[in-house]
Amino acid sequence: MSTVALIRVFFIRAFRRTECKIAITATALCCLIAFTETCLRFYGADVGELPSAAYAWAWNMDAMQVNASRVYLFFVMPVAGAMVFSDTARCDLKSGCTCLLASRTSIARCICAYGFMSFAGAFLLTLVALALLQLLAFVAFPLSGTFEGYLGMPMYLDLRTTGGLLVGLWESQPYIYNLVFAFAAATWAGGSALLSFALGLFMRRNKAALVLPAAISLAAFVILPLIAPGSVEYLHFAAVYPEVNDQALSLARFVLTPCVCLIPALCLMCLACARGRDLLL
Repeated sequence: MSTVALIRVFFIRAFRRTECKIAITATALCCLIAFTETCLRFYGADVGELPSAAYAWAWNMDAMQVNASRVYLFFVMPVAGAMVFSDTARCDLKSGCTCLLASRTSIARCICAYGFMSFAGAFLLTLVALALLQLLAFVAFPLSGTFEGYLGMPMYLDLRTTGGLLVGLWESQPYIYNLVFAFAAATWAGGSALLSFALGLFMRRNKAALVLPAAISLAAFVILPLIAPGSVEYLHFAAVYPEVNDQALSLARFVLTPCVCLIPALCLMCLACARGRDLLL
């Protein structure tokens, strides 16, 4: 059986899993709450006071002050992404199903197929969720707006300088700018899910691997500022959603941020492949 055939089987299997359905439901619920929260902030406002749909995107959580989006980013996104498929390999190893698959193909192909589906499942779930938030913003907000924000300035201009991350794209093509951050968030979610999958290959007794990457991120977010003030800016959170004013990170760091999860995950997958049939024991 080829790797592509395995991925096709896993793709169909993913949508039949209860965990995947729970992840989709939780994500959809967060999206609806975030959109509702955004709309309520402008309840009773005149049409001429509304911001553009690009700026009123609920994932623009700092400017719009959308707490539901923060809850999704910190708690739901990494866990829901991992629930789509990351735990399947651990369960199959525990039940012995992987032995049957390995007899039809190879250990390396199985691991690659499991890993690809773990990444793709979380990536697609997050990307669709953020695209849904943008589509919902089109329903309630105009394509261009003139909302007066703090300091009497239009909020969609913020206080950005030419040195900000992608500021030229933000000024000229705000919807593409939003799409870039949607892909960034989806890539991080996929990397986190891939790391959960890789950890699950060596942690078969329970589902701790599903939440471990999210738990480490949250612990770093809480503890690092106590040890080194300002260090929280170096975590991935600053690279997955538009911040108010200048995005304080370089383009290279923005692009390479998912490697924090991807590199350890790939190393663990290579280690699992090197163990060969011993991984099935």
